[in-house]
Amino acid sequence: MSYELINQSTTICRTFSRQCWAKALELARLYGWRPKGTHPPVDYDFRLLNADWNGTYLTNDGQLVKAEDAFLLAFALERALDKIPDANGKTDWNSLLRNADEFPEWLSPAETALLEEELQDGLLDTLGKSPFEFFAGTEKHRLVELIRFCRLGSFVIL
Repeated sequence: MSYELINQSTTICRTFSRQCWAKALELARLYGWRPKGTHPPVDYDFRLLNADWNGTYLTNDGQLVKAEDAFLLAFALERALDKIPDANGKTDWNSLLRNADEFPEWLSPAETALLEEELQDGLLDTLGKSPFEFFAGTEKHRLVELIRFCRLGSFVIL
């Protein structure tokens, strides 16, 4: 499965693998992005489906990511970009964020502690890779591409 992100005002479209999209969202959260939630697709029939929209970013139903959310996503990913190595190699990924000054200063001490704990636990998903490891080397350009795309503003996920 892949995700097509489409900026409707420019008609620019970018395609990302499921893994790339999920890792980018994970990385953005590490760097302070607070998802605002997506808006339901235009053709979402609440009565027929007998369900509320849950704001997910991980389906490709045509949901809308508002401009502010897209800008904040780009900002968080851009902050992480310098921590992503240009080449694959053996790196202590947890040491990249070990110091509290790496976290946004507006986080509460409890939120900072929670993020540090998650980092120590590895933040590994089914791929068994941290987002730093995933984007290291040849995948880093995909992150740059996503940042540029998000700077364009709102988009739909198909």
